[in-house]
Amino acid sequence: MLMLHMGNSAFAEMGRAVGDHRYVIPITAEELGLGNRPGEAPAQEPMAVVLGCADSRVPLELVFSQSANDLFAVRVAGNILGSDCVGSMDYAVTHLPSVRLLAVVGHTGCGAVQAAVDAYISPNAYLGLSANLPLRRIVDTIVPAVHGADVALRGHYGPDVVLRSGYRAALLDAAVVVNAAIAADAMQRIFSEHLGERLGAAFGVYDLTSRLVGLPDLQMDWRHGLFPPPEEQQMPEFVDAVVRSLHVRGLLG
Repeated sequence: MLMLHMGNSAFAEMGRAVGDHRYVIPITAEELGLGNRPGEAPAQEPMAVVLGCADSRVPLELVFSQSANDLFAVRVAGNILGSDCVGSMDYAVTHLPSVRLLAVVGHTGCGAVQAAVDAYISPNAYLGLSANLPLRRIVDTIVPAVHGADVALRGHYGPDVVLRSGYRAALLDAAVVVNAAIAADAMQRIFSEHLGERLGAAFGVYDLTSRLVGLPDLQMDWRHGLFPPPEEQQMPEFVDAVVRSLHVRGLLG
């Protein structure tokens, strides 16, 4: 986990230092996933399995400053934990002894979560998905996170929170965090028999603006790092902390 934390720090810092300028990074053949000799394929030895979103702005290896063969990346819209994703992750856990971490990484401004938010706020938008079965399956998986975030927002800020100009943006990013937490909790339970000293579980959200992976916090906009997933009984308290965070309060205006 420390290597991913440090790698993301380097990635975020490089973005701040470089801006729009090109940056040349020397790499070795091994870092490209090539063998030591021509015609030789390296063994698959990732240190972490990471479930992330298919969004092209969130390339997991780059976000964590990792090379080929460092991450077993599983990507799907909305970073939802479906049976196909679980099957891929299970393969890595049971067949690749180098794996030391299972992680879920969401991201701010997620289009899949945005579709779920729109369907939740406007039932007519959901009816428009009736014939789009693949998208509807993704939205249906994410809606519980949107509902949980909405209930917490109304509970903390009052029912009139829906009238505030920043309500939709606040609901979107709060739901992004809750969705990642729900997926991480499910992942933790699915692979519970494998977790222990050798294998850990964590989650975080990639902020497209700061380029940091972390979570919204009460004292700072984004607390950098990957964190243990909240368990089911801890989820209400976690969601409440998310909607009270500086980040969500700032979006509400």
